[in-house]
Amino acid sequence: MARFDDQTELTKSLFADAAAKGEQPWAMFLDQFCTITQADGAGLCIDRESGELWTRGDCPVIDAALRGRLRIDRVYAQDGLPLTDWTKGFLRVVKARIDAASHVTVWLHRGLHRKDFRSADGQLLSALTPFLGQAAQMSMMLGDERADAALSDTIAVRLGAGWIVFDRSGVVQSLSVAAQDWSDREGLRIMDRRRLELRDADAAQGFRSGFATALVSDDPVTVQLPNAELVLSRQDQSDGPKVVGFLRNVLPASAISNDRIAGHFGLSRSEARLLAQLCDGHTLRSAAEALGWTEETARSTSKVIFARLGVSGQPAMIRRIMGSGVWF
Repeated sequence: MARFDDQTELTKSLFADAAAKGEQPWAMFLDQFCTITQADGAGLCIDRESGELWTRGDCPVIDAALRGRLRIDRVYAQDGLPLTDWTKGFLRVVKARIDAASHVTVWLHRGLHRKDFRSADGQLLSALTPFLGQAAQMSMMLGDERADAALSDTIAVRLGAGWIVFDRSGVVQSLSVAAQDWSDREGLRIMDRRRLELRDADAAQGFRSGFATALVSDDPVTVQLPNAELVLSRQDQSDGPKVVGFLRNVLPASAISNDRIAGHFGLSRSEARLLAQLCDGHTLRSAAEALGWTEETARSTSKVIFARLGVSGQPAMIRRIMGSGVWF
């Protein structure tokens, strides 16, 4: 009965570790295995394109060459290992199949100053074998999904894309990293206040009106925020309607290096500086003041920019710049 309980607890910890997102993968399972079998250490290795290996306690490494020679689902003792004379202590080792190209190997170790494992320890390892491949496959799949999710989050942040979830009264329930970054830059402190409180009166009114419309509309509603665009869409959920705001963070052209703009469009640094000012909404006069130029210098430089970009005016220039790869 005790051995059955040990197997149940080991199986639980095996799958718990497979699903966990910790800094020490398989630590709970390996530690518990050592405790139950009174081993000095334990190891686990997942072999697919390369080997990912974890050990706990005093545990030698079963190298890739030896792991490759092991037969599937067979429990080995140290004196039965293929083509090797193991002298580093007492072992119990098993390899299980994950899929056609992947395997998982688990082993227990005791030092030479101690007695060999009991037959019951080998039986426990054998009983666990059918679950090893399943748990390792789960861990691999979740790891791949988390890596994909992290990549998507990174790309979204770099593109200035994010989201904010509101309840029906406008209270912010959660928001993405990109939305939080935008909130911090604008000084809105959304996470502290739990509301999107805009300082600009027109923007605030536009948001309130758009939010009210989104609550009763089946179509998304677009509102303009400071340096961002927010598309509001109602989502009906079990605990009531929510409004999800899909944020596109508009990166100001002045945040892009002049060298990058100049190199991308074949402009001089001075021309790139003026182009950034115009894209950020400045008139020729305000751009000239910001750059310390005369208005005439700004006007003549703008004509050179238009000619090099093949456009006929400031609106066409902005469309050309906004649609270019320089923003990425």
